[in-house]
Amino acid sequence: MAEKIRLEDRECPLSSTLGVVGEWWTLLILHDAFDGYTRFDQFQQNMGISTSMLTSRLKRLVANGVLERRQYHAHPPRYEYILTDLGHSLRPVIVVLAAWATID
Repeated sequence: MAEKIRLEDRECPLSSTLGVVGEWWTLLILHDAFDGYTRFDQFQQNMGISTSMLTSRLKRLVANGVLERRQYHAHPPRYEYILTDLGHSLRPVIVVLAAWATID
């Protein structure tokens, strides 16, 4: 039986990209970030995403340099998520994906 190859183990630029942004919640988070959302509660309220799912996706985006986590309040600690240059470079991809959905 052939060994199953994981997406993140493939040596391919597309596989690497999908490993970071290929989950649909992640794409929706990025869409909201391009619309100006920066705070956890904004993302959660707009998408109806669970706390654990949102936390997981934001951590992955921060770890991969797509978003930067910045503290905006000390007590209690509150953070916002800001698109990095790398994150901004994904904008054309998101726009094309959204446009593709409207093609008849």
